[in-house]
Amino acid sequence: MRLGRILGALILCDLVLGIATMVTEKVSAPFLPEPLRAYVAAPGPGGWILVALWVAIIVTTVLAWIGLLNLLRPARTIYLASWCAYLLYVVLTGPTVMTPFGSVLDTAMALVGGAILGLVYFSELRLRFKTLTESWR
Repeated sequence: MRLGRILGALILCDLVLGIATMVTEKVSAPFLPEPLRAYVAAPGPGGWILVALWVAIIVTTVLAWIGLLNLLRPARTIYLASWCAYLLYVVLTGPTVMTPFGSVLDTAMALVGGAILGLVYFSELRLRFKTLTESWR
């Protein structure tokens, strides 16, 4: 299988796993024990700053996916930056509660993200990425 097709499949998996994680958490939350439901429902620290960071992470990740599919060199850095911002988000949110299914999906999403980073930085595919000026020609 060509590396470009593998990259496309990994990006699709990343998208599907991200959506599945959020949906699973919303659907499974009522099945948590009452103290954990109350903890999940309580507003966390940071408020609007964390919401803004979360929106920025989503926007940069989608832009990076588009750029990676078009083999644009800056997209690699944008994708890496979105993962670094996500790690900062996880640190700033403090302790969290996830259902078992949501946790499995979240871990799978992290593994896929690592595979994407490894593919775009350490495989032969890294040589096929173009700068923005090269792609406009």
